[in-house]
Amino acid sequence: MLPRPKPDHYKGGMPLYCEDWLIELAKDILGNPNPNILNVFCGMNKHGVRVDMNPDVNPDFIGNIHKLSEFLPHREDYNIILADPPYSDEETDRLYGKHLPRLNYSKWTKECDAYLRPGGLFIIYHKFMVPNPCPEKYVCVKRVTILNRVWHLPRVAMYFRKKEQSP
Repeated sequence: MLPRPKPDHYKGGMPLYCEDWLIELAKDILGNPNPNILNVFCGMNKHGVRVDMNPDVNPDFIGNIHKLSEFLPHREDYNIILADPPYSDEETDRLYGKHLPRLNYSKWTKECDAYLRPGGLFIIYHKFMVPNPCPEKYVCVKRVTILNRVWHLPRVAMYFRKKEQSP
C-alpha cells in the first residue's frame, strides 16, 4: 500500500514511491543493480531514459510511443522498460488533447519490444491486468497490485520477461 499524492500532483501519475518500488523489484528479479531503464509514457516519473508526448514533463525524448523507432536510437539497449500508459482514450484526451491517435496496445508494445534485451523485463502499470504483449516472446513473471487510498481503484503492474531465445 503506497501513499498518494506525489508532491507534483501530476494527473495520471503513479502514487508516491511507486515508481521507485517497481524499479527496485525489477532489479531484484533481474539480479542487476544497475539496469538500463526505458520509461515510456513517463509523465513525471524520474528513472531511466524518459519518453512522453507532453513536453511540459521535460522528457529525454518527446514523441508518439507508437512510433518509438522513428526517434529513439539504440535498439535492444534496455534491461527494463516501464510503461505507464493512459488507461483509456478519454484519459489520453484529458492528458494530451483530442488531436492524438488512439492508443493501440499491440502497436506500442511491439515498438517497445525492439528496445528490450532478451532476459529483460517489460513492466506495464495499468488499472487492468493487461495481456501478454507477445506470448511467443514473453512470459509473465509477476503481477503486483498497488493500493493507494481508500475509495481509489487499485492498479496492477504486470512484469513480463523477454525470453532469451526470441523467435
